[in-house]
Amino acid sequence: MPQDNTLLEQSVRTVINGTVAVSLVGGLSGAGYATLKGKSPLAYGFMTSLNTGLASFTFFGSREFLFSPLIRENLSHVEAIQPKGSVTDKVADSAAAGAFTGAILNGVRYGRGRVAAGALAWAFTSSLLQMGYNKVIIAQRESEHVRQVNPGHVDAPSQLHSQVQELAYTHAPQPPLPPAEPKGASDRIMDVMTWVAPVKKLSDDEYVEVMRKQQAAIDKRLAELNARGAPPPPPPTGDSPGQKS
Repeated sequence: MPQDNTLLEQSVRTVINGTVAVSLVGGLSGAGYATLKGKSPLAYGFMTSLNTGLASFTFFGSREFLFSPLIRENLSHVEAIQPKGSVTDKVADSAAAGAFTGAILNGVRYGRGRVAAGALAWAFTSSLLQMGYNKVIIAQRESEHVRQVNPGHVDAPSQLHSQVQELAYTHAPQPPLPPAEPKGASDRIMDVMTWVAPVKKLSDDEYVEVMRKQQAAIDKRLAELNARGAPPPPPPTGDSPGQKS
């Protein structure tokens, strides 16, 4: 009994939700069409909403309370080829309900001669719509499963968007560099010497560091000579090991 009550509640909810959704879509479509044709959107929207609501109520009601129980209880082989949660879920139920609804609507509107055509057209359309709906539900379920299993997962559209943004930033025009300051005479002479001989051009910090090392070496040598009692050597007259820029 609890399972029967659950199925009954699901069926009632499906009929109500399906009827309301189709009625709203039909009413909005009718109002939009009437606006384009210069007619009253309110009246036309109401009539199309009423007609689509009656048709959807017939479809969902017959499927949930007539054909689905019939297939589930008496046609087990049909139920086996449309497992719940698959692409073919309720396709046979929707085809049967569509044929039933199309036969009634065409019979009332066009007479008995159009009953078979209406049943066939509605059955085919209902099957395709049911399969499309199932695919959307399956895609949503798989996406939710991926997010639960791998919270840091980034889907393909997001990755593609990031790659496009990175490429656009890489190839974007860069601001022009500031013009270089003109070189002085000493810089030009040093450039020529560097090209002719292996002379290293020192920066200010490197030049200061070399001078400190030279002064430390001289102080150490003087301390050694003073300790021996020897006279200090004459000051060096050679070039320094580096040139100051």
